[in-house]
Order: sequence, then structure tokens, then C-alpha cells
Amino acid sequence: MKKGIVFLFLAGFLWAEPIEMKYIVSVEGLSFNPLIGYGIVVGLKGTGDSEGGSQTKEFLARIAHHFGIQANMDKFKPKNAAVVMVVADVPPFAQAGNCLDVRVASVFDAKSLEGGELVVTPLVGGDNEIYAVASGKLTVDTSSKSVSGTIPQGGILQKPIPQTWLQENNTVVLHLDPNYSFDAFVAIERTLQTSFGGVEYTIENYTIRIKIPEDQQPAQWLGRLLSTRVDVPQVPSITIDSKTGMVVAGGNIVVTEAAIVYQGSQIAIGGASPSWGMPSTSQKQTAKILPSSTTVQELVNGLNQLGMSSQDIVKILQLLHKNGNIKAKLQVL
Repeated sequence: MKKGIVFLFLAGFLWAEPIEMKYIVSVEGLSFNPLIGYGIVVGLKGTGDSEGGSQTKEFLARIAHHFGIQANMDKFKPKNAAVVMVVADVPPFAQAGNCLDVRVASVFDAKSLEGGELVVTPLVGGDNEIYAVASGKLTVDTSSKSVSGTIPQGGILQKPIPQTWLQENNTVVLHLDPNYSFDAFVAIERTLQTSFGGVEYTIENYTIRIKIPEDQQPAQWLGRLLSTRVDVPQVPSITIDSKTGMVVAGGNIVVTEAAIVYQGSQIAIGGASPSWGMPSTSQKQTAKILPSSTTVQELVNGLNQLGMSSQDIVKILQLLHKNGNIKAKLQVL
């Protein structure tokens, strides 16, 4: 029997609640910067790369030579080690010495990284400069058959990544999260007028251009602006854990009328009656729901009744969201 999705519904309606501005806008020129590197995990219990892995042997030989050990590459037995890709994200304003969470994944044919430890690995940015180093004991992801994992705080930033956010004429550009309505602009404009009186700004589409006063230190002024709370209507959201099959939704999120054909099942969202069909002799199964009362919770419950797997339900929710039938923020973990 296929495993269905567990649904957690957080009851509530849209309401205005003070929220720090940094959660609803992004600053042009400020972003998370990905770093990448290739390293080797050692200390595995015979679950590493296969004996024929010349790349793994080469990695081990390079490490030995770095410490002055002259070793024959052919003598290395790589089954206790595995070549991995290492990635980390550097947040804006991160400084040298800050620690980063690190993600690790096997590159070749290792069976498991469980119990392994990452050897010190340099991480480079898009400009091929080294910005961080990573190392440490892995916590494996069992849902990926233990060939990937994380090292919490396993990276150390060696130098800050340059960020160019201050524009000409001492201007900063903010972009409103498109999931918010134009009411959020009204709230932001009200905040600029009341808490930052006299500041020059323009609003166009979902972009706000603000001229930072000449007598202010730009970074400090921007920090104060982004930490200011504004009253904006909360956006309903859906978070899906595709590994455990759990869906968490906030607000009474409605699915608009749509027709879905997926792996032998025909699903009609919208119809004369809110009924779920479960024919036992036909390969095609049909679900009909009134669009005026169809919520994500009802849809997920119905798809579970039809025997859909959690992966099937996740794909359907993603397609409905992409097609505009679900008006909410969607995050798949």
C-alpha cells in the first residue's frame, strides 16, 4: 500500500501583523552566495568508493604528498574513503571567522558516508577565489541511502564576499516579495513617512528606491530600516517535506478550478458535487470538488483516499501552484 501524506492544518485567516521589513523585501546587491568544493570523506567502514576508483586514490595520494609522504597511488584502498562535493551558502554581511552549515554528497559510487569525516576542504566562489574551508564529522541523510549529509557549522569563512548594494547617489534598491499584495507597499510607504521622515524614495512596480540621507552611515541606516516592523497582511504558505510525506499549511488556502491527468488518474477540481470516486475495476480514478470549498486540506485528504503516494501528491501540489491554482507560498524540503 502506498504511503500517503500527513497533513497539518494551521487554522487561521489573513490578518495584518507587524513583521520586520527584511522578511518581505530583498536588497538588490545583497544575497546568499554559494560556495563549492571537492573533498574526501575518510573513516568509512568499507562503504566508500569502489576499489577501481582511480580518482579517489589520486585524492588520497595528493593529501599524503602535501604532508611530505611519498606514497604509491596504486597501493591505496579507497573503500574506506569517498570523494564528495561540498557546498555552503554565505549570508549577506558574513565576516571572516563566521561558521557556515555545510552540505556533503558522494560523487562516485560510495554505498554510505555514515561514520565518515570530511578532510579539510577549500570552498570557492563564482570567481574561483577561496572564501571558506570545511571539515568535520558528517550527519548523514538516511532518506538518501546515507550518500549525502550535513556538517552543522562545519565551514569557516576566511574572508568576506564583496557585496555591492549601495547604488549611485547613495541609493538602495528594495524588491518586494511577489507573494505579497500591493497593500504591503502602502504599509512600507507609511513606515517610511512616519519613522524615516524626509527620506526621498520612489515606488515603481514591486521596486522601492530610497536615497539614504547623506548624514547617515549607509550600513547602519539600512540595518535600522530592515529591522523596522510594518503591518502587512500575512501570506498563506504551504511547506512540504517530500521525504516524510508531511504537509503544513497556514490559513484557509483554496484551490481554484483545475483538471489534472496524472499516471492513470483523472482529477477534476470543480464540478457538480464534492465527491471522491474510487472505482476498483477501472485504472482511471476521478475526484470532483466544488471550487468554492476546495481547500488544500480537502485536496490532500482526497488524494490520499485515491491511493496516491506522497511523491505523487507533492508533484500535483507543485503543478497546481505553478499553474496559479494555489495562491500561497510553496516550499518543498
